[in-house]
Amino acid sequence: MRQPDRPVRATARDSPPLRVGTTGAKSRILGTMTTTLGTSGYIGASASASLAGMNPAFEMRRVASRDDWARVRSLRYEALRSRDDIAEDTDRAYADSHDIALNTSTFLLTRNGRPLGTTRASVSSAARRWALPAMEAFGREIEASVGLESTIVEASLMVVDPATSADPKTVLFHLFKAHMLQCAAENADWLLVGVRDSQIGFYRRMFNMEILSGAEKYPGIASPRVLMGLEYREQAALLFKRIPVLAVTGADEMEFAASGVVSFPGERRALRQEAA
Repeated sequence: MRQPDRPVRATARDSPPLRVGTTGAKSRILGTMTTTLGTSGYIGASASASLAGMNPAFEMRRVASRDDWARVRSLRYEALRSRDDIAEDTDRAYADSHDIALNTSTFLLTRNGRPLGTTRASVSSAARRWALPAMEAFGREIEASVGLESTIVEASLMVVDPATSADPKTVLFHLFKAHMLQCAAENADWLLVGVRDSQIGFYRRMFNMEILSGAEKYPGIASPRVLMGLEYREQAALLFKRIPVLAVTGADEMEFAASGVVSFPGERRALRQEAA
């Protein structure tokens, strides 16, 4: 196993590439798992409470500009530093070498123009095998439980602004839409994420994820992480029904491919209905 990456100091010249992924093919399973988006439907008591006060002005896009990268790195720093996961840094910014990898996309979630959270998606498949951030801590577990021949999307550096007044769960659900979209676009077998011990129950209840490892030291982060996984093709339809904001449509995929925007059409539709 190679040595873990150290956090790298980012500058305005370090903006990573705009487009990543292993394939441009349309998902073969959208027809069976796409559901009508909206604010109705059973999503569980906790999810329902979080989404009930949803502000329809959420917007998310793939990061491209220097200003967006500065916001992302600042959000990461403030969130990770608030949990003592990283040391103090005079630049108040956090990045690592995976940010500039060709198989990686980073997303910025805003509300009324104010950054709320950020997340990163990395992709690997048998046809185009790339290093994933989790491989550094969980390489053996991924090979044993998931298989390197699988198409894998990994969610990493998913953080919510610790100073936001928004419900953190609502922000997290919206961030997760980026990974659902990436899984659909790649026709992924698995979605993986490393979480803190205290988050295991939430990810099991809300996202139907299973535990794939014990707690391990995660590169660049002080507190250990546990690897969790979602079998996307088997679980997505149920997950979309329970938490409609996560659902991915063909129109979502086309908009993302064309512009890098992650849409929340159900919220726009609910807003129009309320206005009527």
